[in-house]
Amino acid sequence: MLYLRKFVCGCFGFLSFVFGLASIGTVGSLVFRISKTGFLPHIHNPAIPFALAVCLAVLARLILLCPLAMAIAYGIAWWKIKNGKPAARGWAIAASLATIIQSILFSVLMYYAWTHAIHKTSASLLIFTALMLGVGIAGLAAFAPRNAQSNAPLAAPKPPRIAGDGTSGILDSLAWILGVAGYFAGMSVWDRWGISRHLHMTFGLMYWLRLFLALALTIFIHESGHALAGLSLGMKLRAFIVGPFHWRIRDGRWKFQFLPAHFLSAGGAAALVPTNPDQPRWREIVMIAAGPVANLGTGLIAIPVALAVAGSPFEQDWHFLGVFSTLSLVTFAVNLIPLRPESLYSDGARIFQLVRGGPWADLHRALSVVQSTLVTPLRPKDYDIDAINRASASFTHGRQALFLRLLASSYFLDSGSIDKATEALSDAESIYLESASDIPAELHFDFVFDSAYLRHDAASTRQWWDRMEAKKPTHLGVDYWLARSALLWIENHNEEAREAWNKTSALAQKLPTAGTYEFDRYRVGLLGAVLGASPATSSIPEVSVHSLNGNPVEFC
Repeated sequence: MLYLRKFVCGCFGFLSFVFGLASIGTVGSLVFRISKTGFLPHIHNPAIPFALAVCLAVLARLILLCPLAMAIAYGIAWWKIKNGKPAARGWAIAASLATIIQSILFSVLMYYAWTHAIHKTSASLLIFTALMLGVGIAGLAAFAPRNAQSNAPLAAPKPPRIAGDGTSGILDSLAWILGVAGYFAGMSVWDRWGISRHLHMTFGLMYWLRLFLALALTIFIHESGHALAGLSLGMKLRAFIVGPFHWRIRDGRWKFQFLPAHFLSAGGAAALVPTNPDQPRWREIVMIAAGPVANLGTGLIAIPVALAVAGSPFEQDWHFLGVFSTLSLVTFAVNLIPLRPESLYSDGARIFQLVRGGPWADLHRALSVVQSTLVTPLRPKDYDIDAINRASASFTHGRQALFLRLLASSYFLDSGSIDKATEALSDAESIYLESASDIPAELHFDFVFDSAYLRHDAASTRQWWDRMEAKKPTHLGVDYWLARSALLWIENHNEEAREAWNKTSALAQKLPTAGTYEFDRYRVGLLGAVLGASPATSSIPEVSVHSLNGNPVEFC
């Protein structure tokens, strides 16, 4: 049901955008008519009573405001649902009912126009009407049942802004204004050019299909720019995401996922990791800048191509090329502004942080070493703990702070310093409870294992497991079964714990030879030793911890 609520919420946001676009023309038409004839036009038909004629004339004018009203209503519903406001459920139901009513009215009008041969009903309008009806029914199914999750926020609270990250609320607002104004200004120029040359204009469903295709192509080129630049500089690609299409390396293998909930998303990502953790900082800057530069190049190329297609066999594609060039140039400009949409940073913000140095440079240095363990023999015990500690002094809340503490805990565990690993885990837990509970489900696996293995705290381990399950993890690999085995062990279900351990051990042996996977095998061996199972093939240094009954257990 959560995914259905997210989908409906995204649809309301999309409908707000659609009606917002429509309102530009209708409100402009209303203003033009009022400026010419006043709010009440002259009544010329004596066969209609004057009062009725006035009411009809006013109604005809007010109808032009309907798209604007619907844009505002759908926008409010989207915002309240996304942020879990008290009236979210009521707005969701109201918006769903409005969608159903509109689809019925559209159907009636289309049927009347078709039966009276007034206007030929287009397939795109029929499809749009059917989709609206489907969204309305889905909205009622998702929000009509009253339960504890009806008003739950779909998006985690935005973490506090970190001083020195280069972003600000003013820049965030400026980017939205620049993006929206830039798109409409660019398309206004293209539309006037197309009309002046009597070129075919795209409307209806085909317009939206081409818009989505142009947006997907823009994102693909942007992320490809990052990927190609990184690969040419010796980095390795670990993930490539364009909207709902996700390619990731999981347990050493490429896997593809199609996530319908991200269908209306305009986001993408290209995850690249360095093969050399000591690579010059300029390489990462070049890799980051390559995304916007790719958009700039393709956007500029699309302009003369669009101008040249007039009179050619590809003339019908001029509008698509115009949309693509506009989106590409807007994406280039907006991405270079230091922003923090949600909890992520724009390319401009990341470049600013790398150039500025200081704590952000320490953070990027720490992350660079961590990422390199995915493709090199380096393990957590090879982390730059000094850079982690320096960054931790500046990052005291949010995801970055929590991740730094988890890195420190892994470093000390891999080095055999159990007490320091436990201390770093406690710090990470405090930050989680204060400001970073929005982390992915997969990061909870570390909390589960560490709470069981480092602290032998059954209650805490169960609590972390429940938190993880509430986030519905999608990848049940080595880390999942390791956490599951640790939970069962700490709760004295030893037989079931061994069964789970056998699964994680079998999966661990299939992982590649990179350092992070060696650390996975190392942890599997640690847990296997306390379970009396055969340890993994990875070497285990001699460390001493205390078992549940207080007796020391040696691992060698």
